[in-house]
Amino acid sequence: MPGEARVSRAWIHEVAPRDGLQNEAAVLDTQTKLELAGRLAAARPDSIELTSFVRPDLLPALADAEQLAAAVAPAPWRAGVELYALVANARGYERFRSAELDGVTLLVSATDGHSLANVGRSVDQALEQTCALARASKADGFRVRAYVSMAFGCPYDGPPAPSRVGELAAALVEAGADVLVLADTLGVGLPGQVEELTALALALLPGERVGLHAHDSFGRAADNVRAAWRLGLRHFDAAAGGCGGCPFAPGAAGNLDTALLRSTLAAEGAETPLDAGALADASRYLVASLAEAGAGQGHPPAPPER
Repeated sequence: MPGEARVSRAWIHEVAPRDGLQNEAAVLDTQTKLELAGRLAAARPDSIELTSFVRPDLLPALADAEQLAAAVAPAPWRAGVELYALVANARGYERFRSAELDGVTLLVSATDGHSLANVGRSVDQALEQTCALARASKADGFRVRAYVSMAFGCPYDGPPAPSRVGELAAALVEAGADVLVLADTLGVGLPGQVEELTALALALLPGERVGLHAHDSFGRAADNVRAAWRLGLRHFDAAAGGCGGCPFAPGAAGNLDTALLRSTLAAEGAETPLDAGALADASRYLVASLAEAGAGQGHPPAPPER
């Protein structure tokens, strides 16, 4: 109608199958992950981070990457959502290329301490490799989500200089990133930091290509999402049930819960594709599956809420 305010669109990237499961004590089998992915797809996120093509001994929870990708391929819901996987090096990229997924998640840490713990390389070494992977991915026709990890704080080195985050972001954009994501891997970020880092990112790309990956370790994720949205960022990561974290970042608790992200953005007047009922169903299934797997593997059941 004439004069009606236009509702802005937010793009939602669901990370429960990868960033969510990688740090959970219980390991889900491939069939359960397939069912989870289907239920998450029914909630209609714009994209789902399905798995990670890394060494199975480093992330045993995601050791079935090839099997899961093959199981997903014929699923009736497959065509309705973009599927991504994290890739950390050239060997992982070669495995990814055969998986018939849509895009790669690439990351570079903003601090040497985390970079060495996570990928065994300094930031400069990791950046060179990550940019090479981004260029290869674009040449092969894949979409690229590029992350600056530990952008707000690091358990080893403390908060990085904003200028360093900006340098890394610029290099990732130059290498071809479709979406640039600022990652608060520990959940220590504050709205003031969001404002400062967002300004650096928006100098490189429009807000429709910049995102925030938040963890809710200290209950600040919703405030940071609000700040990012008001500043113009339009891509947001979250995990159903608030599961997960980074196994190579001590203190990294669960991701921002997708339901909390949805309600936070809705309160800001944002339009999202998410179906609240289907999302609640997927979250219940995930919690129950983790509890059942944990009991069977000798781990304590997953808590009902995070």
